[in-house]
Amino acid sequence: MPENFEKNYHISNKFGLSINFMPEKGQYDLLFKGRKWLGNGIISVFKNGRWYRSQTSYNLGIGFEDGYSVKDKDEELGITEIRQGTEEDVIGSFEYIDCKWEFSDKSLEFITSFRVYKEKPHVVFVERFPKGFKNYANGNWTQPSMVFPQFSLPSGGSEDIRDDLYSWTSGGMFNHRFGYGNAGAISGAVDILVLADKDNNAMILSPFANYLAATQQCVHLGGKPFQFTYAINCGIQGLASEIPEGYEHMHIVTASEGINNTFRMWGDALLSKSGKKRPSKYEDDSLKYIAYLDDYGAYYWSKKFTDSEYDNYEDIIIAVEEELKNNGIRTGVYHVLDSDQLKYKEGLYEPLDSLFPRGVKWLSEKIGRPIQAYMCWLASKGPYREKFPYFDCGADGDVPLASMGDVFYSEDYWEYTAEKLASWGCISLMIDYINIYEGDKVMMSGINNMDIYFKNMAKALHKKGISIHYCMQMPRHVMESVENPAMLSLQGTWDHHVLRNKFNMENSDSYQWKHLIFTNAFYGSLGIWPSRDNIQTVADANAYEDVLVANLSGGQLQLGHKVGECDFSLLKKTYRECDGLVLKADRPITPIDRCYIEGGMVGYTESNISGHKWYYVLSLPSSGYLSSFSVADLGGKGKYLVYNYEMKCASVKSEDCQIPLLRDAKHEYFVVAPVFDNGMAVIGDTEKFVTMADMRVASVETCSKMLKVGVISGLGDNPIITGYSPTRPSKIVCNGEAMEETTSLGRLRISQCGWFWDSITKLWHVKMDFSDLSEIVTREFIVAY
Repeated sequence: MPENFEKNYHISNKFGLSINFMPEKGQYDLLFKGRKWLGNGIISVFKNGRWYRSQTSYNLGIGFEDGYSVKDKDEELGITEIRQGTEEDVIGSFEYIDCKWEFSDKSLEFITSFRVYKEKPHVVFVERFPKGFKNYANGNWTQPSMVFPQFSLPSGGSEDIRDDLYSWTSGGMFNHRFGYGNAGAISGAVDILVLADKDNNAMILSPFANYLAATQQCVHLGGKPFQFTYAINCGIQGLASEIPEGYEHMHIVTASEGINNTFRMWGDALLSKSGKKRPSKYEDDSLKYIAYLDDYGAYYWSKKFTDSEYDNYEDIIIAVEEELKNNGIRTGVYHVLDSDQLKYKEGLYEPLDSLFPRGVKWLSEKIGRPIQAYMCWLASKGPYREKFPYFDCGADGDVPLASMGDVFYSEDYWEYTAEKLASWGCISLMIDYINIYEGDKVMMSGINNMDIYFKNMAKALHKKGISIHYCMQMPRHVMESVENPAMLSLQGTWDHHVLRNKFNMENSDSYQWKHLIFTNAFYGSLGIWPSRDNIQTVADANAYEDVLVANLSGGQLQLGHKVGECDFSLLKKTYRECDGLVLKADRPITPIDRCYIEGGMVGYTESNISGHKWYYVLSLPSSGYLSSFSVADLGGKGKYLVYNYEMKCASVKSEDCQIPLLRDAKHEYFVVAPVFDNGMAVIGDTEKFVTMADMRVASVETCSKMLKVGVISGLGDNPIITGYSPTRPSKIVCNGEAMEETTSLGRLRISQCGWFWDSITKLWHVKMDFSDLSEIVTREFIVAY
């Protein structure tokens, strides 16, 4: 035992995070603002069929299935060295406590480390294996054999452990969950854990490395004297056969004020560690323009990709593109090669000849648009086995739902596949059914198996300029995206089917909207742009809400309609008519923090222009009713103009004023604009959902008696920009000349340019002339008192 064993250790930062380590007890406490949020910290090791705990009062060998036996004297777990100091990494400077553990028979040694960052609200837990860990597997993929950190939570409660916390887990693409009580209120989730209290403090616990091999969940600890204890277990999944020499694993706690704020700081940490920058919302054409998605739930998928009016599937896609183009929509990608269009059952990644008689490349060239291809698992025993190494994962059943089939992982295979995709005209690839990895005995037996697959895929596709779009992802894949330079976007909801009858609840839109908006906080914090799935704008009774939610989420806006059944007036609310660019907010829509505490579904996102923030607020009462919101809920301070998008009216509100919401509304949508010192505000292009998108409004400048607005347009698209002033402007100037005032908004709409001020609503409307331009430019107008 080291000389400093009896000493207690303490490290902390200015954010209220601290670690107390008590070697003699084998216990540590993580405190946030002086209180335990996660429970009593211990360390557990599963070795030779038994558990060994660091906590000295319970340092007993405990059978894995709740059995019980006395500790073997020759396998005692103890501390051999403790170090404390200061270091720095890409996140920043941190204080650390390192503790070396060893079994008395020298059969295993490992190091646990606590890192508390001085200038960032993070605590990182590190486990290192200098000599590896042979025979690591315990047969349970959700249970690590080396558990650190581990937080025990007595089921009867404890005075020093918080039991008044609201919790949330994402479920990835599937089912998010809510809980209340202690930190273990949601059990069994291999997921991030989000905690919050009624005072708007928040905490996130997650893996911080090896995302595809990590596990984290709350389970019953098991065995005497732990039969009434639960624990949050973190570490490497328990199917890995061994941990190699020098292996290092991490989990992170981020804690601060506000759930959305904490999410962003947590995401910053993961991205900083990997070195990946958040992708632009306009990173490639799949995000810039409207997409057509022929996936499960889309019209032509439901008809098995046939239509009596067309000879083949290629002709259907040509007709879709012709109709969209004739109605002013520039498409970004066509999503084809869905599983029902591939030869995956033959173990081949090739299109069905019956659907693509002239080939995918011919189709892309014919419509003049790139392709978003699709990939699922390939059936076992296919012809690629002769060319490329593989993992044989087909023993559990047929692909893609029951098994992963043959998993080809090598650089050569992915270079071959990337070359094929590029030759077809693909710029994006949707990877589907990646959730089937969970629990796969072959893939999880090697600690790096899945990581090799994803990294070789990302490297080859990125080299060819092909982006990656995830589908059926689990939380581990979302976090892994920070190490994948090609990954931009994902499907945020499961397959969207138009309701076929009133009893069909497989596709509850209200549930999906809420799940998407909540998980957007997870996705957006890591720079991922989520999609709503395909939308049939005429056949779907909820098309308006679907398009609005999709637009505010910032990912691909995906259509899936029949030719002749498209609501083009609805779609016009999403894009810039001069070039078809989808107008987007700066991040995906997320719930206001109160929704995690009070329930309800009120989401918000924002645009940042010239150092000021404009907010977009969406209430969806059928997803959960919240009676009101305030500007303070959005993070705003001072006076703001709240514009009701459907009612076309506005009122000035202070930051704490509660804006009432209707219980029976299908939705309510608001634009919340800052009121400047001169009393004026800019609402933006109110014909679009995202009125102040930075690709529509370039700048806003103010002084005591005027306001200057820069507007982006061209090619004959003359948008009307709306704003507020408490009194009638004395004049509005463009290009140094006073613009003509019209007598009504209706007259302004049919005029080439001009302005109108409504004395009842106090709203002004300005229309500049871009008809003389053959390119897209920024022009400015000035509103003066």
